[in-house]
Amino acid sequence: MKILFVRHAETDWNKANRFQGIIDIDINEHGKYQANLLSEYLYKQVPNINKIYTSPLKRTKHTAMFVAKKFNFNITELDYLKEYSVGIFAGKNIDEINNAEYQDTYKDFMKDNNWDLVPDAEKFESRYQRAIKALQTIFNDSDKDSCILIVSHGGFMQTLISVLLGSNRVWGFKTNNTGIYEFSIQENNIQLTDEGKWVYKQDDYIVLNPKKWSIIRFNDAIHLKEAE
Repeated sequence: MKILFVRHAETDWNKANRFQGIIDIDINEHGKYQANLLSEYLYKQVPNINKIYTSPLKRTKHTAMFVAKKFNFNITELDYLKEYSVGIFAGKNIDEINNAEYQDTYKDFMKDNNWDLVPDAEKFESRYQRAIKALQTIFNDSDKDSCILIVSHGGFMQTLISVLLGSNRVWGFKTNNTGIYEFSIQENNIQLTDEGKWVYKQDDYIVLNPKKWSIIRFNDAIHLKEAE
């Protein structure tokens, strides 16, 4: 089985460094260009993609549609894959936050990058459980021959990939617009528990074989560089 995660293409708010969260911003003209390059690249380099899951927000859905059109099949929207709410920071850039009434909240947030401190933002436990549900849904509908593309968001992908890696720590990493993260899993009889642990279906043995769980690429944006 192969799983590819892709962040959505560029939006005007990305360009302006504004927090988006669950605000439904569409991709811009440059984003459409990126999404088209992504679709051409995946069609040539990963032609066996046979299912596309996407967050229902416009920026992810429209990015996924470029790829789906190239491969000539439909996308599956999954609400679990949407970005998390960034609460009172939504629609604002850092300068605006630092000059507003909640600049102290931002300073506290930045100490540990802790979204639990931001009013109205989605809490960590909620994000983590949502990532588990997303991967459970996808794996339950897949088999060893599946090659799955998941189009999601820069923030939430950090949680998704941490769950895929079996970590209860969310690791921070760079997420370029249309950056590709590819994983290969050569295990047929596994399942993800509600606690986020990968186990064999017959017993409680946690899957540990690194030869069967491989990271192929991480934030690969070569399709954009080749077009420069």
